[in-house]
Amino acid sequence: MFDVNSQPEEIKKILNYTATDKFFISLYLEVDASKITKKDYLSKLNSMIIEKKAEIEKNPSINNSSKKALFELFSKIKDYFDDYFRPEDVKTVLLFVSEDGKWVAVKLPVNIKSKIIVDPKPHTQILRTLINTTVKYGILEIDREKAQVYLMQLGEITEGFAAFISNVPPRVKYRREGSDRERQQWGKIEVKLNHFFKIINDELALAAKEGKFDKLILAGRKDIVSKFKNYMNSDLQSRYIGSITPDFSFSPQSLKESAVKLINQVEATYKNEMVNKLIEEYKPTEWGVVGLEHTLNYLMFDQVRVLIYEIGFEFPGYVCEKCNFMTVKEQSSCPYCGGKLVYYNDITDEIIETALNQGCELLGISENQKLKDAGSIGAILRFKITA
Repeated sequence: MFDVNSQPEEIKKILNYTATDKFFISLYLEVDASKITKKDYLSKLNSMIIEKKAEIEKNPSINNSSKKALFELFSKIKDYFDDYFRPEDVKTVLLFVSEDGKWVAVKLPVNIKSKIIVDPKPHTQILRTLINTTVKYGILEIDREKAQVYLMQLGEITEGFAAFISNVPPRVKYRREGSDRERQQWGKIEVKLNHFFKIINDELALAAKEGKFDKLILAGRKDIVSKFKNYMNSDLQSRYIGSITPDFSFSPQSLKESAVKLINQVEATYKNEMVNKLIEEYKPTEWGVVGLEHTLNYLMFDQVRVLIYEIGFEFPGYVCEKCNFMTVKEQSSCPYCGGKLVYYNDITDEIIETALNQGCELLGISENQKLKDAGSIGAILRFKITA
């Protein structure tokens, strides 16, 4: 499974690719075996290829040599998925294929809408978003005798990177009128438990500092979780997003399902709040804009602080081959440098790349009607709009 943080060399080359006179086929194919059969995704692939070939055939900006090369590549892509590809636990395949024969396949554990884009550069919007915005969640499963830390990304628990064994005896019930000896023994047990919690806190704090996780979830009995929270330092407290408690003991599957549910709730709340702030607070006070044309205008002048957009949003436009100026309007040449404006079926990839280069925060949103109604894209600005 692809680790979005490892960025192997072939993926880096795709992300840093410089457009030439050759074309790139970017294929997003949903292959989730839990809901899609091989027959289904092959049928979807075939229908997309037929539709895209018809578009290419009618496109006067693509010469006959490139058309022939692209059609041959479509045949090879069909053969690859028909004869060689196996979905296993993959949900979406991103396949980048160039006219000159470069192939890069990226397998993802998330569902992405199937589509084909043919442009002068690879279409990497979603890949860039995953690499730059995927939050690493640390999950601490803890009780009195042991603790385990897991890492969750993109809805999957990928590994356990720390484990702790306690020498704290199990908690026992004493008689109501216990002896002094029993009380002393109980005190020693609590001291050991406190020491155990302190060790875990220190190790977690170090792991957070080293970048092993961004946010923290606690899992365990309410009394144990509540007690451990008192030992967390200020940095861990700031990363803590909530806790999950089992009815009995966690299985790997129940731990994953409970964590995913909590994460989805937290992320959806944050993203919806940001959309509401953009539309109801920032835009009316001229600290924000919505809609593609307005967003582009401010992005071109490095005035965007947070770029908020609907995941999967597509819009055609033009990009200057010299200075990367972007516009949705057809023009004879770039108004800033006079360079040639190259037509793109979808310029969202160029928007994402420009925002990343400017150090903007990226916020990809799914299924937010308020954002769709506002044009599917907007920005919180670095400076207030001036007349």
